[in-house]
Amino acid sequence: MKKTNLLQLLFLTLAVSFAVSCEKTDSKCDCDDWRSQVPEGTFCYSDEGRTKEMLNYKEIVEMLSNYDRTRIAPIEKTLGYEDTRANTFDFAQFKKYLAHVENMSKKANIEITGISFISTAKENHNNTGKSYSSLIYIPTTTINDKQIAFDPVQSAKQGKLVTFKEMLAKHGYKWIYNTKEEFEKGKRDDYNYNIRVLKENKAGFMYASPLNDESLSGAGNQANLEPPYAN
Repeated sequence: MKKTNLLQLLFLTLAVSFAVSCEKTDSKCDCDDWRSQVPEGTFCYSDEGRTKEMLNYKEIVEMLSNYDRTRIAPIEKTLGYEDTRANTFDFAQFKKYLAHVENMSKKANIEITGISFISTAKENHNNTGKSYSSLIYIPTTTINDKQIAFDPVQSAKQGKLVTFKEMLAKHGYKWIYNTKEEFEKGKRDDYNYNIRVLKENKAGFMYASPLNDESLSGAGNQANLEPPYAN
């Protein structure tokens, strides 16, 4: 066997051995330590067993029942129909999203310490004329012991921390939810925090202007909404 082929075989053997040991024995496996063998932006994790945020069914039933008692009737009375209850995200796609925002955050030298899921409402869902609750998600980092949402895409592009609040302000929306004082001072009497409409169609629904670099965000959505009686 040629010397070149032997070296290639040795390299492959070492690569497989490292990957297996990394997966099985190191709960804090960091593929970036193996940068010469894996593509940039590759991250690995291992199963550490049941985690602290996992619920039991007593807690789940209490939370679901509390929602039923305190949310369904008031929301249905306000909207005139029952709102979304479930937002389902594609698992494989969500992992791709996490890999991308983690890579962008690393390039900007920002540590992701959380993910915020933020309530929103999609207008005219599936051309039903009804507005249903949805969720967007955005990574957070810890600043002065507080979780602050930031945009990893714009942070990597600009080479500095760019907060979600800062980007929303540039696009006409005032974020007032970081502190109680900020909320009390900034909320409107009609609770209608409208984003500035960039363009309108004849039906009056907002749609985005053409994409440019500053329009790209690190937030995600693309959930499969499951509003009751939507069809």
